[in-house]
Amino acid sequence: MEGIDAPGQAGGGLEDRFVEFYNSYYMDAINEMLVAYPQKRSLAVDIKDLEKFDSELANELIANPDAIIPSANSALLRLSPNPESMEKQLYARFFGIDQALMPLVQDVGSDDIGRLLTLDALVVKKSEIIPKVHVGVFKCQLCGAVTKVEIDRENVPEVCPQCKRRALKQVDEESKFINLQRIAIQDPLERLKGNTPTWQLEVWLQDDIVNKTQPGDRANITGVLRIRPRRNIKGKQEKAQFTMFVDAVSLMPKQKEFTELEISQEEEKEIRELGKDPLIFDKIAESIAPSIYDYAEIKKALALQLLGGTPDKTLVDGSLVRSDIHVLLIGDPGSAKTRLLQSVAGIVPKGIYVSGKSTSSAGLTAAAERDEFSEGGWTLKAGALVLGSGGTVCIDEFSQITDDDKSAMLEAMESQTISIAKAGIVAKFNARTSILAAANPKYGRFDVNVLPAEQFDIPPTLLSRFDLIFPIRDMMDEERDRNIARHILMQHAAAGAQIADIKEYEQVQKPPIDIEMLRKYVAYARRAVRPRLMEEASDRIQGYYLELRKLGMRSGATPMTPRQIEGLVRLAEASAKARLSDKVELKDAEVAIGLLNYMLQTLAVDRSGRVDIDILTTGYSREKVDRINLIFGIVKKLEQESKDTFAKYESVIDEAEKAGVDRNSAKKYIDDLVKNGDVYTPRAGFLKLVRHEAE
Repeated sequence: MEGIDAPGQAGGGLEDRFVEFYNSYYMDAINEMLVAYPQKRSLAVDIKDLEKFDSELANELIANPDAIIPSANSALLRLSPNPESMEKQLYARFFGIDQALMPLVQDVGSDDIGRLLTLDALVVKKSEIIPKVHVGVFKCQLCGAVTKVEIDRENVPEVCPQCKRRALKQVDEESKFINLQRIAIQDPLERLKGNTPTWQLEVWLQDDIVNKTQPGDRANITGVLRIRPRRNIKGKQEKAQFTMFVDAVSLMPKQKEFTELEISQEEEKEIRELGKDPLIFDKIAESIAPSIYDYAEIKKALALQLLGGTPDKTLVDGSLVRSDIHVLLIGDPGSAKTRLLQSVAGIVPKGIYVSGKSTSSAGLTAAAERDEFSEGGWTLKAGALVLGSGGTVCIDEFSQITDDDKSAMLEAMESQTISIAKAGIVAKFNARTSILAAANPKYGRFDVNVLPAEQFDIPPTLLSRFDLIFPIRDMMDEERDRNIARHILMQHAAAGAQIADIKEYEQVQKPPIDIEMLRKYVAYARRAVRPRLMEEASDRIQGYYLELRKLGMRSGATPMTPRQIEGLVRLAEASAKARLSDKVELKDAEVAIGLLNYMLQTLAVDRSGRVDIDILTTGYSREKVDRINLIFGIVKKLEQESKDTFAKYESVIDEAEKAGVDRNSAKKYIDDLVKNGDVYTPRAGFLKLVRHEAE
């Protein structure tokens, strides 16, 4: 190229150009960098500025970065007032390649080797820091000659330039080292279409850009694609196969958005028009899994979950309030739970679907492990909740996850962070994701004779983190069964219909809002609308809370806790987002209260008809706690009256029956006391307390 020094020639002309470029565009930034030296040694240079200054130079930078970047770095040193005293290198960190030229990580290949790339990347792994030789000092073991070489990648000298023999040995004390760190990146989920599988690409971060990112972070990484010999399983180098990696020039963190979907002006206008429809919330709900019959309340809850509450609200003490909504579906087999989850994962631009049967705590949250990626060192790995930050994670077969793995989710669900403390490594990841989980009842199907909440094989501490929980029962009703069958058969008929017959099935096939428009509508609402709670809505939520609490004072149950107030606010804010409104009004509060009421009436009502949230939050209703305490008191009383200090099993049952507890229930309560370790059976037919009050 005319005017550009060819690779291998002196870079003086290039340095002069960059000095002129820096003087024109970046002198203030360079002066700030020099004042902060050596803590700050990098200058962020926008390639678009270089293109304005000299388009040929910008094009050559992208095509042949190894010939251009050293001159750009040297020009920075020339602009410093005292370059001889600067022991650490200055770097020009180029960024800003046009987005249209940014390939997917999975599309990077041999054609890109040696070129400057910018990748929109999701960081999934991070290794420890490894010292790397930057300037090596070598001494010949035969002739004593000392050689000083700047190490570029793997060009470590072996032959003495003086005696021409392989006798060089590195002098570590006199050599200069810089930090090297490896990260692994993949394509952000929202950039992949149709659930396309993705794979990972290694990136090398050097010197002052190490430790500038964490697994789960989103970043634009600009660097040179390089190759190195591939090693086989036995550790030997392959002769004709190579591994690709990106030698990073710059790393620019990005704000993790719900979606990076591009919305045109026409589409934004259409979205605004849709938002004016008084039935827009119902239409959004009906557009979720339209092939599934009924489930109106559940679909409304999923619509609110997609939209989420107002993000980044900070309380007076500085703590952040969770805006993401968590929903749990517990239902009989064949009740379309999986289809609902897959539908949501397909709508959310950043959606992850996992199954509890094949999931571990590390796969869900995050982990610190030793592996080959860091050559035996520690690697931080991000799990689904970290990678899904800013979107929705759908967890099927939730009850199949082990109790230890479920407990690992507690912090992620409430604080939306994941902390790791292992082998001296203490790290914290962001997990700002909403969770949609599905599970089966403890014994496969719901037992109509047992309270639904008592059939959940999920710890109450975890249940309490869900804003809404819905039981899905397979009830036998002739009219409903007929409608379900007709709906399913019509869907299949429409799916196989010829073009000429399509009008007959149009209403069955087509949801109120097309899935692509629904995706963009949700993305726009989450990105552009930040509703505030109005006084009328606030008063309605407060009145509802006080009303339930007064009922609880009279009945002795706890119908609602302050935690549900925050849940109501999130749901009401999401309802306002559905209308693209920046005000949470009374009707939004009514939507939230209606869904919470539905949950309480189906899950948190004891046998006497009292609403008792403790059924969910502790696993025991007030009625059950009272009756267990009654049985405990009977065992204690009979034990004290007995000569051998044992209580007869049948006598306990008889006394409980006199107190109004039927025999079957009394037996279950005794089993609970034995299971909890409060009572044991010293011999068949007798009971005894495990603990006694101090005498």
